Amino acid sequence: MMIDLAVIGSGFGGLTAAALASKDGLEVAVFEQHTRPGGCAGDFALEGFWFPAGATVITGLEPGGILRRVFEAVDIETQSTPLSPSITMHIDGRTIPYETTLAAWQDVYATTYPDAPDGYRKFWEWTAKIGGAVYDIGAALPSLPIRSWADVRRTLPAARPGVVRTAPYLFQTVERVKRGLGATGHAPSDAIIDSLLMDATGAPSTECSAIQGAIALDLYRRGCQWVEGSTGKLAMQFVRAIRANGGEVHFATAVRAVRRTTQGWSLHLSNGERVLAKRVVANIPPSALAKLRIDQPTRERLTDKDAWGAFVVHVGIDASGLAPMHPFHQVVPNLSSGMHDGGSVFTSIYPGRGAKANRWSISLSTHTRAAGWYSGDVARRREALQSTMLCAVEQVIPCVRERAMVVRNATPRTFERFTQRPGGYVGGLIQRPSNVALFAAGHRPEPGLFLAGDHVFPGQGTVGVALSGINAYRDVAESLGRKPLL
Repeated sequence: MMIDLAVIGSGFGGLTAAALASKDGLEVAVFEQHTRPGGCAGDFALEGFWFPAGATVITGLEPGGILRRVFEAVDIETQSTPLSPSITMHIDGRTIPYETTLAAWQDVYATTYPDAPDGYRKFWEWTAKIGGAVYDIGAALPSLPIRSWADVRRTLPAARPGVVRTAPYLFQTVERVKRGLGATGHAPSDAIIDSLLMDATGAPSTECSAIQGAIALDLYRRGCQWVEGSTGKLAMQFVRAIRANGGEVHFATAVRAVRRTTQGWSLHLSNGERVLAKRVVANIPPSALAKLRIDQPTRERLTDKDAWGAFVVHVGIDASGLAPMHPFHQVVPNLSSGMHDGGSVFTSIYPGRGAKANRWSISLSTHTRAAGWYSGDVARRREALQSTMLCAVEQVIPCVRERAMVVRNATPRTFERFTQRPGGYVGGLIQRPSNVALFAAGHRPEPGLFLAGDHVFPGQGTVGVALSGINAYRDVAESLGRKPLL
């Protein structure tokens, strides 16, 4: 028996493609090697606490947002709360709310840094203008890079007036824009910008694509949402929707090999079974796909120049007597440490529920070069970096060490073990001008085989991988002679 679509991996890109395909009436099966869905946006339990595995900030659930549109198309109802401010910044000892409207943010910024050059005010106006234009382009659900007539057809609706405004910045970095506007010479402001860009794009202003940086900084204000249960809950809602529409989701079932057949594809599973599928969506990095295509391997491999690894500290605390606080905090302990290895620490706080309301799960994450975790004294490095990050989070919860009941950490090697990402690289490609939009990696490595996830356009974040899943689903549907739902 041959099914219409097999999906490898249950990250948000694969789940999006599978949910749309099953709603469209296609026979779908998802194969996930882990016991929980979500991939790097999944979750896990540890000693009575619940933790997100990686990604925590949710975007795209605002009215008209890309993820919201997918949920509506597949009949998923979910409750989300817009965050205002979206994130609380802790920069060199100051606490700064990143407000959700430009006017409010400009007021906070001017009050906090009255001595900052006027060019920074112009820069924040630029992020709203260009970021808003890119947001409108994304709302048209483009298919980039343009490699086929299908891409042209899907992308034409994005040809709006805002495209003209973004064109001059196609080859520029954020740093070049800053300099052109006079937004230079103020270290705290640069730290705010770089820390937000690193989390959203993997690149500081000196490297970050101007267009990608504009939408990243604007999207923090426009679309950050709080969902009880975070991304893990959304992933499970996708699973339920797929099954409700007749699809299958198989956990603890890894795909060991993928081979082309005369009619489609043959997937060899870890349980010894073989599945035949007309089409395949691979929600895995190209380097992981290469390991499965043993009859026709590709040679694409990520390096530290292409992507980052993550070091994450999971802390479960007794929060008795603590007042409720904002769930997301960006901590830059000092202005000279750089934005990696504890120099910038993203902190997510999740209060427990019911009888466990006083048990808070806290996740601290920082960028790190993945290759360095495969040699040397890894144990000592883990201990030192964990201590550095706990010191940073004391700016948010001063008594965090005294209240800690559980403390664990994860390195790129941990991510490789649990997500099967070669090298432990997470978050997709670093968003430089050379690999975004028109220059992004293609998502059709072979006929009938499509990629989804943070490694293809448009890259990182729940909204980005959802769009990659939409495009993979469109390819599947159209190749089977169907009109896509989106």
